[in-house]
Amino acid sequence: MNKVYFIGIGPGAPDLLTLRALNLIRKADLIIYPGSLINMDMLTFLKKENPLARFIDAYGKDLEEILEEMERALKAGKLPIRLVSGDPAIFSSIMEHIERLRERGYDYEIVPGISSGLAAAASLGLEFTYPELSNTVIFTRLAGKTGGATEEEILNFAETNSTLVFFLSSSLVEELTNLLLKVLPKDTRVAILHRLTHSGEKIILTTLKELPQKMKEEKITKTALIVLGKILNLLDKNYYRRSKLYDRK
Repeated sequence: MNKVYFIGIGPGAPDLLTLRALNLIRKADLIIYPGSLINMDMLTFLKKENPLARFIDAYGKDLEEILEEMERALKAGKLPIRLVSGDPAIFSSIMEHIERLRERGYDYEIVPGISSGLAAAASLGLEFTYPELSNTVIFTRLAGKTGGATEEEILNFAETNSTLVFFLSSSLVEELTNLLLKVLPKDTRVAILHRLTHSGEKIILTTLKELPQKMKEEKITKTALIVLGKILNLLDKNYYRRSKLYDRK
């Protein structure tokens, strides 16, 4: 077990942790967590599950400091884990860690978690794929400090019938809205999902035109997903299209 574990802890609710994640957390000697992203309910739960572990907040630390903590633990025969919000495969920074660990000859393992992008569908009470509405889901973000999709790519995405889920774009909502209005109607339906699965979860339904104002009114500047697409028609009680899945041959 002399390796670093990168563990997805899901969108926020402690009971959405996977069994594998929880078992490793209980065994860990060093737990490095994302202080700017983890909610207090989750952190309190984890500390109760493993009161003997050393917890380190990664917020404000550079990559080298984090790697040094991991390396010290490995050399001492300890079990270090790095917690990642949501799922490590979606908009995390684990590859930077992994590349440096490889350079130093250390092994690692990734433990998947529930992505907030998928938790969003559950909170909305619908599927993100549905016959004749959308057969594709795109997880993306508007280009910011650490990169993202180009304007051309966003416009191309918007012109498809895909369900669009925007991560890490709340602070750029004005730019995102103005861009999407180039190819989408003003009354395009939009869902804002803030603090998903947390005690203060908020779901706001609006239109593309009203999106920036709604975000401003609700004082949402981060930890929110923006979802749009024809798939939101499923929120209408009278909207239904038979999938033909259960038709007799």
